[in-house]
Amino acid sequence: METPMVEESPAETGTGSTCSPGEGSQCPDCVKTKQETAQNEEISLAFLLALVPIISLTFFGQLGLL
Repeated sequence: METPMVEESPAETGTGSTCSPGEGSQCPDCVKTKQETAQNEEISLAFLLALVPIISLTFFGQLGLL
C-alpha cells in the first residue's frame, strides 16, 4: 500500500482528535474550525436568502398570478 504524498492531519480527515482532554474547546484548531464553520453557514444562508425572490417570482409567474 502506497503512502500519500501529502499527509492529512486527523482533524482534516475526521478520524481523530488533536485536542487534549484538558484544553476543551479552547484549542487553536477547534476555535479556527468553529469560526470557519460559522462563516460557511453564514454565506450559505445569505445565498439561499438571495434566491427567495427569484424562486417566488418564478413560482407565481408560472401560476399566472403576476
